[in-house]
Amino acid sequence: MGVGRIIMSNPTYSRPARWEVLVLQGALIFLACLWIYTPVYHGEWLWDDDYLITANPAMRSVDGLWRLWFAPSTADFLPLTLSFLWIQWQFFGMDPNGYHIVSILLHSMGACFLWMLLVRTKIRGAWTAALLFAIHPLCVESVSWVAEQKNTFSLPFFLLAAFFYVTFDQRESRKYYFLALLAFLAAMLSKSSVVMFPFLILLYAWWQRGTISRRDILRSAPFFLISLALGMVTLFFQLHRAIGNEPIPLGGFDSRLAIAGMGGLFYLTKIFWPFGLLPIYPQWDANPAPPFYFAAWIPLIAAGVLFWMKRKSWGRHALMAYGFYFITILPVLGFVAMSYMRVGWVSDHLTYIPMIGVLVLISSSLNHAAIQLRPVVRNWIWLGAAACGGLLVFQSHSYAAIWANEDVLWLHTLKYNESCWQAHNRYGSREFNRGNHAAALPHFERATALRPDLAETQNNLGSGLLAAKDTKAAISRFREALRLSPDILAIQANLGRALMLDGQNDEAILIYTDLLKKAPSHAGFRCNLGITLFNAGRIDDAIAAFKQSLEIDPHFNEASDYLKIAIEAKGNRK
Repeated sequence: MGVGRIIMSNPTYSRPARWEVLVLQGALIFLACLWIYTPVYHGEWLWDDDYLITANPAMRSVDGLWRLWFAPSTADFLPLTLSFLWIQWQFFGMDPNGYHIVSILLHSMGACFLWMLLVRTKIRGAWTAALLFAIHPLCVESVSWVAEQKNTFSLPFFLLAAFFYVTFDQRESRKYYFLALLAFLAAMLSKSSVVMFPFLILLYAWWQRGTISRRDILRSAPFFLISLALGMVTLFFQLHRAIGNEPIPLGGFDSRLAIAGMGGLFYLTKIFWPFGLLPIYPQWDANPAPPFYFAAWIPLIAAGVLFWMKRKSWGRHALMAYGFYFITILPVLGFVAMSYMRVGWVSDHLTYIPMIGVLVLISSSLNHAAIQLRPVVRNWIWLGAAACGGLLVFQSHSYAAIWANEDVLWLHTLKYNESCWQAHNRYGSREFNRGNHAAALPHFERATALRPDLAETQNNLGSGLLAAKDTKAAISRFREALRLSPDILAIQANLGRALMLDGQNDEAILIYTDLLKKAPSHAGFRCNLGITLFNAGRIDDAIAAFKQSLEIDPHFNEASDYLKIAIEAKGNRK
């Protein structure tokens, strides 16, 4: 009786204890992420952060939000993510610290949303899977690179869409169906990598009931409509803006099939062994593809066949996880050309969502095995798992330090991937902008040797040669760059400047005159035209050009100085 009364006198004791555990588990996820990413709290802007954020005029303008949605100038259609970055700009401006903190918090929140989803679907090891995702080194690229807030911002919407759809499936409440549809739309407007979500709905239906009914297909139809519409928009932006006329060495279907198999196996390998990670991996020569590249499909297909054969038991769960991985990774395996393929076939940030399926399978399997085994063995399993988790934490922390500084980023890449033209090009640009022209030139030469078919490399090499006062070699490079990309005004301006310095004034005058037809309010172009006219002896025309330049920009010191020189020269001539 006494014992019974003691138990019954604290009927609510278990509830706060449960909430205390949940809070502690959630806090552990956030604390792990906050420690892992300490190297990037004060990290620099990286890579294409300038294009997306710091040099994006929409970020600075009052009507920027409208332009991001209805007149975007970026290479991808990401209006919701860019709107979120626009809001951050109002608080942080050019200081990258705030953006980095937001990225870390978004990643932590995404891990907690994954935990919430797995609890809803009654999957064992839900918290372990969420923690594993939070600390996994493959996530470092997405979290440390501000431009990849596309990933960390879209993930919570993706997971909310899944959570609401599962809740709808369990409770048959229309409210949750429309919430799922709304969350999926938000995810697609954040980043279209979630485009395969409708197929996951059908996979989930099969996993739950062993079949895909007509009702499941009808339920998924609105999701497919959103996916198709915004997916086509993404393809348009990729093909016409991100890629344009730039050659992507994908080859025919056989090459793409080989690349897809190698990529699918590569990502799986990195999920299980996330060491030797690189910002840019060596690009396999797959056009034509060596026969052994196709062999990558053998273990991938064999695993799928094995899981299908065991679908009446454990194989059903394995197929769910394996299917999740392949469905979500499929769009980036190489069947369709994407802009990132200009530097490599694979990239860590592309597996940010697909890896979830594999991590959940690992965690669930560990939990299931631990339950079946004796306590002593179970303790050893969890001890080993904890040791592996600690190793992942330190590996992620170490790799995050590489993403804190662009110099370190590119030097690390070149240490293990010397043939990476992008790393040579970017590091050369860093040195060039610091005034270290002699240090930049070898990197520009190497980048151009690796990718002579790119206007970007030819132009940068021309700039390096011009700084070294080799004007004739610079002119040759600028001409080649302009042949490859005739519509880029910066290259045309560089050629004009090189011709001017080489004394070829007549052609330089023609180039600057043409530039001013395209950009009549560019003070720099008018000033350079004035300098070229002055060098050609046309002093009155030069004075007029300098005055027009100062009308556009009254504080343009170079134009002001040259105007004084031209006026003085005119007086001396009299």
